[in-house]
Amino acid sequence: MSDSSLEAVVQKLIRAPISEMSDATALKCVAELIDFSGEIGSIAGIKRAFSMLSEIERRKLLPEDQALLHYFRANAWKTKHRHDPQSDSDSWERANWQEQILSLSLACNHDGFSKLNKVRRCQILTNLGIRLNEVGRFIEAIELWDNALAIIPNFAIALGSRGLGLKYYGRACEDGSDFERLTVAAHDAFAAASADGVFWDSDYPTSVADGFRRQACEIAELLDMTAIATELNPKGASLGRSHEEKSYRRWSLDRRLFINPLNDLVTHQVAACDPLMLPTLWTEIDEPGMPAIIGLYNQMKQEYAFARLLLYEGQPEDSVHFADRRVLLHNTLDYPSFSIATEKLRTSFRLAYSILDKVGYFINIYWQLGLKKHRVGFRSVWYDDTSGESRLNSRFETYANWPLRGLFWLSKDLFDERLQRVTTPDAREIFIIRNHLEHKYLQIHYERMGLSDPITAGVGYSIDVMDFAAKSLRLLKIARAAMIYLPLAVHAEERLRRQNARPSLIMEMGLTTLKDDWKR
Repeated sequence: MSDSSLEAVVQKLIRAPISEMSDATALKCVAELIDFSGEIGSIAGIKRAFSMLSEIERRKLLPEDQALLHYFRANAWKTKHRHDPQSDSDSWERANWQEQILSLSLACNHDGFSKLNKVRRCQILTNLGIRLNEVGRFIEAIELWDNALAIIPNFAIALGSRGLGLKYYGRACEDGSDFERLTVAAHDAFAAASADGVFWDSDYPTSVADGFRRQACEIAELLDMTAIATELNPKGASLGRSHEEKSYRRWSLDRRLFINPLNDLVTHQVAACDPLMLPTLWTEIDEPGMPAIIGLYNQMKQEYAFARLLLYEGQPEDSVHFADRRVLLHNTLDYPSFSIATEKLRTSFRLAYSILDKVGYFINIYWQLGLKKHRVGFRSVWYDDTSGESRLNSRFETYANWPLRGLFWLSKDLFDERLQRVTTPDAREIFIIRNHLEHKYLQIHYERMGLSDPITAGVGYSIDVMDFAAKSLRLLKIARAAMIYLPLAVHAEERLRRQNARPSLIMEMGLTTLKDDWKR
């Protein structure tokens, strides 16, 4: 269809009387307006699409139509972004990105999402993964693409997007084996995305499949695929000695809880360890002692491992722990959950949340931001309020550090009020729970038993144990992502420092690792 013909179609859709249409017809009309406006760059068409969406949203829509509306709004923001003269800006704070993530998250987390057809669900998951990958949250993006591929295993755009995410994830790693394994996985995704019989959800130009095929060929020429695949022996490592250790590591693997990029690829026992560490650091010759951030990251990692173990051990069981015997408590008649297992869940939650604040503390030290130590946290470290107004620190505005930008957007998930409501479904409740857990009264029940109001007699917050365990797991996964993004961000900064350094004498100091037998 020629541009003039498309323009005529767009003008007709702009004038379409959607108030006289059924919900399904009105949504179809606005979807077509967004698509055709994008093809010819019609700003008027996109503007009208937004007003149509607002008008349709005021109706009493079915849950699946509400989810679909959020998806179409995300598409409208994407189209607007494509025709925005500042869309190529390197700024970390970009309203359009946030609006797309908001709308896609609303669609993905809506009750009506499960009622959408398979293709539409894959489109929403894939697009949300693409947006998160763009802002640096590639770990969450990979999981979203995997969820899409669990629905339609040969969904082309999910496969190709996963390839791109894994490719750049590999480039962000200092460790050569991580780079190789992630890049080989990227090759496999690109090859699958360009194979015969793959499912394309729309009429994409042939250049898209050709691009995926070219990426696969470039990787195949770069790496010895067979040798790397041989080294990655799924059965080449043990899950542990005892039945309990094996059960713990299997549980952690299945939930992608190891601080190991390989656990984002596989749940094989070879990934059941936490090898990721800080990269090689450059320091001045007269700097006394070991860089403090090495010990800080060690401590954060140890706390994470303990939080993970406590979460595993805190899963509800039928047996009573011996330490719970002879501890006299009143029965408040609301099925309270008092036990050593429940306290392990509480402690795991506290530790996971505290790790995030330590990430902020680490960033302030390593990037020498000069913020007062007693005021630094994961929420505040990104901002400069010296002028009386909280603004993104100028150090970060256009800083070329993909993993660090991912940490910034991860913090927005937890602390930005608009994003908090929808991007992570339980983010706001996680924030409330932590506040009550640390400073007020969090009451955990075996069952809610019809308690519609989570507030307990106006003095606390009430939650059932299964819901609390799920939120503790969600928080631990957030902490795990942060613990991976952080050393990769340091690696990116160290590369920049080496590139910009003046020629000088460099001395290497090797570091040994702490043996497991010393951990007593």
